[in-house]
Amino acid sequence: MSIPKKVLVVGGTSGIGHGIALVLASQGHSVTIAGRNESAGRKILAELSSRSPDQTVEHSFAQVDGFSLSSVKSLALRTKEVDWLVLTLGMATIQGFTPTEDGHDQKLQLHVYSRFLLASLLAPTLSRSSDGRCLSVLSAGVHSSYSGHSTDPSLKASYSVPNAANAAGMYNDIYLEKLASIHPGVAFSHAAPGFVNTNWGTEMPLVLRAFIRPLQAAFGASKEKCGAAMVEGMIKAEKGKLNLIDQKGGTGKAKTCKGHEEGKEGIWKHLSEAIKPFV
Repeated sequence: MSIPKKVLVVGGTSGIGHGIALVLASQGHSVTIAGRNESAGRKILAELSSRSPDQTVEHSFAQVDGFSLSSVKSLALRTKEVDWLVLTLGMATIQGFTPTEDGHDQKLQLHVYSRFLLASLLAPTLSRSSDGRCLSVLSAGVHSSYSGHSTDPSLKASYSVPNAANAAGMYNDIYLEKLASIHPGVAFSHAAPGFVNTNWGTEMPLVLRAFIRPLQAAFGASKEKCGAAMVEGMIKAEKGKLNLIDQKGGTGKAKTCKGHEEGKEGIWKHLSEAIKPFV
């Protein structure tokens, strides 16, 4: 068993984040799960304790609302010590551009802006760890380029479900790569979890959920199996570079999208401006 780490799993109250938290607890790490649903979080803490090989290891819940950048900043300020940061907060929806209090689309805020803000604020803390690591679970190596990144980076004029998905994946690659260059002592990773049997798509219309759920049950990996692969990939990740992790926890095979290089400067500038009031 590896030396126990202090781990913050944001989005750990459901789905893949829940699975990752269970795996980390079973490996002996101290896990803080962060999310909006305190009731679900408290129930999961009991699960984490039951999985821990050392019953003296403590687990905790932290309240955070990913739809609010001020709430995300508050979480960062309350996090005094962390070795590994895992970002899984997100949503699956076919709704149009739906602004948060910060003016960003809800889906993009969870998948990009809130993750970027938290990773940026906690990067110095991760750098002080002897084994600092940051993992964002979304769509590494399986997304395409968002062609409107230079003219409409926030997607306010060109929002669509495919554009939002591609922009989120592309933006995660770019900010994680940049953070890796700024903080070379931290291993930054972006992972694609594949098809997983979770409650994914709770925001979808009932008819779509009715179609998706049987497929997830029949063909999706369990959230703990997926969690184990994600943790394996995060642990293998190298420092000072962008690590792309596939659904089996492998690194080195997934590639960034074609527009990655040309979009770097503009997207980094856009994201930095978006979180500037909170940094």
